[in-house]
Amino acid sequence: MPAAIAMSVREEIVRRRHEHETFRQIAHDLQVSYNATRRIWAQFQAEGQVKPHYERCRPPAVRKGERVHEQALSLRRLHPRWGAGLIRLELRAQFPAEALPSERTLQRWFRRAQVGRKRSDTPPQPRVKRGQQPHAVWAMDAKERMRLADGSSASWLTITDEASGAILSATLFPQGSVEPSEPAGC
Repeated sequence: MPAAIAMSVREEIVRRRHEHETFRQIAHDLQVSYNATRRIWAQFQAEGQVKPHYERCRPPAVRKGERVHEQALSLRRLHPRWGAGLIRLELRAQFPAEALPSERTLQRWFRRAQVGRKRSDTPPQPRVKRGQQPHAVWAMDAKERMRLADGSSASWLTITDEASGAILSATLFPQGSVEPSEPAGC
């Protein structure tokens, strides 16, 4: 949402328009949009004075039902760790016939009402820097039942060096090729 245009800029627009400057030139010089320049001039002509429209800068009113809004904020206050998705599900159970706001709208409501999650006072733990030297740390990763271009599936296992990112080993297991073996020690 754009910020309100300062009164001094509004008055300058009117003064320059009285001197027959074009809207385009005024908008360019004052770095205001062309449409805003025209609206300010039209307002001046209609009302005979320049005045701000600060009400346009306020957050919009609640568009969905006021009861839904109040209940959403109440649920958030009661359960500060619940996210907007879970609160929306609770609202669906309580107001089955009403149109509900999206999760994003609920998040905006929580932020405006300052009922969002409080940040933890504990400092974040330092990141562990693993694998700074080659071969200090290896990572093993498995991919299972990956669909191949011919329609068959396969699984594979890779071993990667964390420092260099080099793949040290990659073993492919076609689906169904591994024979079941007897448990060790039998």
